[in-house]
Amino acid sequence: MRLRVDCPVCRRQDLLHSVSFEAIPFSCNSLHPDANSAVAAPTGQFVLAFCRSCEHFFNAAFEDGRIGYTQNYENSLHFSPRFVAFVEDLAGRLSTAYALEGKLAVDVGCGKGDFLKRLCSASGARGIGFDRSFEDNRGEDVAGVEFINDWFGNAYPDIKPDFVSCRHVLEHIASPIAFLQGLRSHPGVEPNTVFYIEVPNALYTLRDMGIWDLIYEHVSYFTPHSLRAAMQTAGFEVLDQGASFGEQYLFIEAKPLETRMTINFSRSGEIDALVRRFDRTYRDKVAWWRDYLSKRDPEQTVVWGAGSKGVTFVNVVPEGARISALVDVNPHKQRRFAPGVGTPVVGPESLRGRPLRSIVVMNPLYRDEVIQITHELGLAPEIIVA
Repeated sequence: MRLRVDCPVCRRQDLLHSVSFEAIPFSCNSLHPDANSAVAAPTGQFVLAFCRSCEHFFNAAFEDGRIGYTQNYENSLHFSPRFVAFVEDLAGRLSTAYALEGKLAVDVGCGKGDFLKRLCSASGARGIGFDRSFEDNRGEDVAGVEFINDWFGNAYPDIKPDFVSCRHVLEHIASPIAFLQGLRSHPGVEPNTVFYIEVPNALYTLRDMGIWDLIYEHVSYFTPHSLRAAMQTAGFEVLDQGASFGEQYLFIEAKPLETRMTINFSRSGEIDALVRRFDRTYRDKVAWWRDYLSKRDPEQTVVWGAGSKGVTFVNVVPEGARISALVDVNPHKQRRFAPGVGTPVVGPESLRGRPLRSIVVMNPLYRDEVIQITHELGLAPEIIVA
């Protein structure tokens, strides 16, 4: 496998390599109808590279075109009250900040449409969502909101958005600068069009050891520095930037810039030490979980969260394949199987009356939610955050 030798953001070649995997599932969020097809799911190599010039991380072994984002791709988090509260706060903030009432909001990579519906309901905006994984009959319709099973591009020149959101898409794109430039140069985009971009926060992965976020689907792992550099390189003026959802996400708000600006790639260098320590601490954490699981009955142990974190956990931890089930509140994931190991996905209700000793919670933000649900089910297992 030939590894990429230049950074996707700044194109420089001053790279430092870290964690690597020989084979991880191409798509953690494409679950399977049976265990056999899940075990046979295609895999790819992962080599985490860090760019010393712009503080960007990426999978140097990523092969573009290997992942298909179809209706089988299921990553909606909107069945969690904790996540819904976050999205409602975000929709309210954006609605107020950019006076969206009566305006047109376009959501690029809208998934199943949950965020756009909430944004338009909160603001009174009209909305158009673009995503090849969108499915009809997913929740109630919202007046003035429509969806197109396609990518937003020059094929839709008459769509003139006042506001463009693009949440958790950019990290999946092999050429993020070209993608952003394509959005900026769309014939319907004007100088006052506002863009809201949201991605996972690579600093959370490094500092808080959110190691289960390393997945093949994510080509890129943005830091605040590299996200800003990407937007400016693509021709945007940054209006606001920050972190959200327990520091797990980064966001940036911007508008097209008419004149090209000089990009500042100078940085503090603080992340270098984190990167050098990450490989060792990553392996230590995987080994700790291997030992933890080896001492427990797999039939009495489940992982809560059948998204990318949970699927990565059962595939990467040596004892992870012994775990009896992945639990998820999203009904569209239930009764399906995780790629790689073939672990079944069940709903919380299936745990009622089960002799359960341990629940491994993949995201600390959902711990209180999991405690509440297990108490309602009459269960009292050990609940531990991965």
